[in-house]
Amino acid sequence: MPMGKGFAITSDLDLGSTLLQGYARHTRRPSPAASSPRSKRRKLGPLPRLKIAAITNDTIATLASLAYSVKSLPNSRVAAGIIVGTGCNATIPMKMSSLGAAKVEAIRRRKPEATETVVNTEITIAGACAPLQAVTTEWDRQLDAACARPGFQPLEYMTGGRYIGELVRIIFFDYMTRAHKPPIPPANLPATIVHSYSFTTTFVSAVVARARSNSELAGEMKRRMPPPESSNWAWSPHSAGALRKIAHLVQVRSAGLIAASTVGLLATVGEISLSEPGSTVVPLPDVLGQDEDKAASPPRFKGHTSILAHRDARDGLSPAPGTTAWQSGPEELVVAYTGGIIQHYPNFKEQCQRFIDRLVMRAGPQDGGKSVFLREARDGGIIGAGVLAGMESLHVAG
Repeated sequence: MPMGKGFAITSDLDLGSTLLQGYARHTRRPSPAASSPRSKRRKLGPLPRLKIAAITNDTIATLASLAYSVKSLPNSRVAAGIIVGTGCNATIPMKMSSLGAAKVEAIRRRKPEATETVVNTEITIAGACAPLQAVTTEWDRQLDAACARPGFQPLEYMTGGRYIGELVRIIFFDYMTRAHKPPIPPANLPATIVHSYSFTTTFVSAVVARARSNSELAGEMKRRMPPPESSNWAWSPHSAGALRKIAHLVQVRSAGLIAASTVGLLATVGEISLSEPGSTVVPLPDVLGQDEDKAASPPRFKGHTSILAHRDARDGLSPAPGTTAWQSGPEELVVAYTGGIIQHYPNFKEQCQRFIDRLVMRAGPQDGGKSVFLREARDGGIIGAGVLAGMESLHVAG
């Protein structure tokens, strides 16, 4: 919410009070001396007065929303929440005993008996991203070096909607000017391919990723991104096919990184177990059918299909009020998700789920046959914030 002039944010911050000060500027009725047609209109419908009961970020609100608002079944519960949109983040409940003293000091002061808290992980921050070094490419380093905060959020630079289009552009530009036979001079390429951040993730999602063939995409690119009039180069099925493949591989890697991060968080808090390097694991099954690259697909294992079919037919989350014993059957760990990339980029959510299934099953049989299931939290940032505000109000009233 915009604060308006005169409301500076200081280091001694009471965010709720600051929000209300900014909001109050728009709820005051104008004085009679300032009467005008506009002020008369404002008198008729001032904004309602607010009480700030709880403040949360979008990721925690997503988890709270889905845990509360979706029809529940006894074997499912929300275990984490993720955002994959312009940026990326994740939240997960953690035991207080797993966190440092400085992290839990404020909670202990207000609620000494607390044993668990929901953690906003900021999972893309540099300090948490050391494993990415093994998969970082020269194109990633080029994007990182040219962004506003180099080295700050390595995982987000590989997965976030703010950067995916730029990464596709960097790779395609490199291919056309260096690897293409013959190489194409930059002056002959469309300006959108040459200039930074002019090739958006929205365009990649809406046009490139949805094209049904190289020829169809070539026609679209001729209309939408023609080369300069002085150029002797033109879009062809070959160049359009290269762009499609680059976009697909960037998207698949992004989904894989999100899946690995999600599984890693669940393992960190003990929700699932992962095999140590060198230990025996079960064969990697193709749990969701054949990949686009069928030659690379592992064999199917009938033993897993019934569990997955049961899981995909479920509609539940945490147990409904009044539900007591955990029912027989495998437990579902639900990961609430929202964000433009995972919700709208073609096949992103399905690809991410495929990677999660493979990682969990490759780790070996989970306790109780646990599986991990992504589920969309629509309007999670709004509903979740309302849920938390209501809980805080009840707590104060009680």
